[in-house]
Amino acid sequence: MKQRDRRSLLPLTYIFGSFFGAAMIAIAFAYNDYRFSRYKFINFSDFVLYEKTDIFEPKHENYLLVLFSSRQMDIQKVLSNLETSLPILAVDIYQQRLDSNSSMNYVSTDINSILKLINLLNIKHIPSAVEIQRQKNGVYKQDSKILEI
Repeated sequence: MKQRDRRSLLPLTYIFGSFFGAAMIAIAFAYNDYRFSRYKFINFSDFVLYEKTDIFEPKHENYLLVLFSSRQMDIQKVLSNLETSLPILAVDIYQQRLDSNSSMNYVSTDINSILKLINLLNIKHIPSAVEIQRQKNGVYKQDSKILEI
């Protein structure tokens, strides 16, 4: 019987195997990068938010961050559409300083900080809401998709 030389396909198998392995690693890396970049991080030390005359310091682990305009719509109408047990951090784009209460912090800031926040979260509609959760060193991470109200 004549023996066939099967070693000729062996290097071709190694080449395709290593190519598919590298492709799988690249796909996994790209997916992980995409998944991580979907959610943004908010560092409140970069934004100076005012609560009436005081500077806002976050105290809770989670917040519902609501961006609204008091000129456009009353905050109570905005919040009537939301059902949440989280403390609310309401950022007024019109920059009117309202009184805070135990479940809601009304904050305002300068227009440059508002624009940075809108750009950071990629907000395209006002009013909008997003859940944020505390991470390390006072940095908060976006914990949900942006909800257009």
